[in-house]
Amino acid sequence: MWPDLRDGQRAAHTSGGNAAFHNFHNDFSHILDPNQRRRLALAEIDKVPFGWYHIRAVAVAGAGFFADSYDLFAINFAIQLLGISFWQNSGGSIPVDLQTAIKASTSSGAIIGQVIFGWMADRIGRKKMYGVELIILIIMTLGQSLGNPSSGLTISGLLIFGRVMMGLGIGGDCPMSVVITSE
Repeated sequence: MWPDLRDGQRAAHTSGGNAAFHNFHNDFSHILDPNQRRRLALAEIDKVPFGWYHIRAVAVAGAGFFADSYDLFAINFAIQLLGISFWQNSGGSIPVDLQTAIKASTSSGAIIGQVIFGWMADRIGRKKMYGVELIILIIMTLGQSLGNPSSGLTISGLLIFGRVMMGLGIGGDCPMSVVITSE
C-alpha cells in the first residue's frame, strides 16, 4: 500500500481534504516509516475540535439509518393494516406467501443496492450517489404510501415492486452513511 521509501525520498502527496478537514497525510510525507506517519496523522486528527461539520455528518447519516430501519421494520405492523384494508374476503389477513414476499422484497433489494451503489460510489463519487439513493428512497416510500391498486396492478404487486426499489435505496444508504460518517 505504501511505497518503499529510500534515503531522501518523501511519500507521495495525496489529494483530498476540504474546508472542514485538512489533509494530514501530506504534512508528514517527509517521515519514511509509514506506521509512524499514520500515527502522527491520526494524532493530529484527534486534536481537531468538535464542530458543526461533525454534527452535520452525524445528523445526516443518523437520519439515513433511522429512515432505513423504519422502512425495514414498519412493514411488520403495516401488514396487519393492509390485510384489514385489502384482504377482507380472507378474514382480514394477507396470505402467508404474500406476507413473506412483501417482507423479503426490501431485504433482497437492499442486498442488490449495497453492491450496486457501493460500486457506483467508488466510480462516480459518494456525495453524488448518496443524493441519488436518497431520492430513490424518498420517491419509492411516497409511491408506496400513495399507490392505489388498479385493474392492471394489484396492491401486492405494487408493494413488492415498491419495496424492492426502496430496498435499492436502503442498500445504497448503508455503505455510504458509514463511509460519510467515518470520514
